[in-house]
Amino acid sequence: MAIITQTKLRDMKKHLLLFFTLIAFLAGNAQQDPMYSMYMFNTMAINPAYAGSLDHAQVTGLFRRQWLDFPGSPRTASLSFHSPMKNEKVGLGISFVNDQMGEMATNSFMGTYAYHLKLKKSRLSFGLQAGARNFSLDLTKIKLGPDQVYDDAFQGVISQWSLNFGAGAFWYSNNWYLGLGIPNLRNNIISTQQLNTVYVARYRTHYNLTGGYVFKLSPTFHFKPSFMVKQVTGAPVQLDLNANFYWLDVIGFGLSYRTNDAVVGLLEIQLNKNFRLGYAYDQTINKLSGYVGGTHEVMLRTDFGFNKNKTVTPRYF
Repeated sequence: MAIITQTKLRDMKKHLLLFFTLIAFLAGNAQQDPMYSMYMFNTMAINPAYAGSLDHAQVTGLFRRQWLDFPGSPRTASLSFHSPMKNEKVGLGISFVNDQMGEMATNSFMGTYAYHLKLKKSRLSFGLQAGARNFSLDLTKIKLGPDQVYDDAFQGVISQWSLNFGAGAFWYSNNWYLGLGIPNLRNNIISTQQLNTVYVARYRTHYNLTGGYVFKLSPTFHFKPSFMVKQVTGAPVQLDLNANFYWLDVIGFGLSYRTNDAVVGLLEIQLNKNFRLGYAYDQTINKLSGYVGGTHEVMLRTDFGFNKNKTVTPRYF
């Protein structure tokens, strides 16, 4: 009986470990869509309607390493490009995102189309995006314990592709903006069968409401407060409040507060006419603060293809 009981307990542990590994991305802040601290400088990642909203083309690369002291913590790398077309009514963009958490990885490729309506003193943009997303889980890399190096339940790689669609709206001028982005419209299902048991997880739709205003405090200083409200089924509504200051359009610095999560320090430096470097550090302030460590995020953005017939007005978003 002792042998049977131990076997049952071992099998139960297998099922529980696989189950929680597969659906871990549904917990906490529901990080199915990656989290960004510098989303206000990388709006394409959360709202397809932003594509082509500038007078020139832009490429943004970003890397985020979350919770340094926590094994298997999220790591995100993204690369996006967007540009207005010649008539400035249409914006096109492409993006790639690699998001990893433990032995899970999600890779997405998206193409974006946005149409911009010129209003009296502002513009209103509507955007759509479509692409493919791959979810993978390498079971062979899951550590079962020092005394168990092989288990037939943890062999192979789960890999599933799915289509993804997103939409958004973006209303903006040179000194303010308001947007609603829905990067994921499809609640795709991920499923796998192990040990005669089927495990199922589902992607959830994320809603991002953003806004900001740029105040000119002096000829050399600007102040930009901004916010983002995030909502996804299965997680509390989250609010980001940001305060950023800009000096001579060269250096930007500020703070963010993310409800029930973290305080963030932000820094931007305009390296030259085309390149801008950004850095953010998150300090967790919830109950995980003593266990997970800090979060680092680095962004490099390049602007090019300026229209020489126009006077370029600095944009802070």
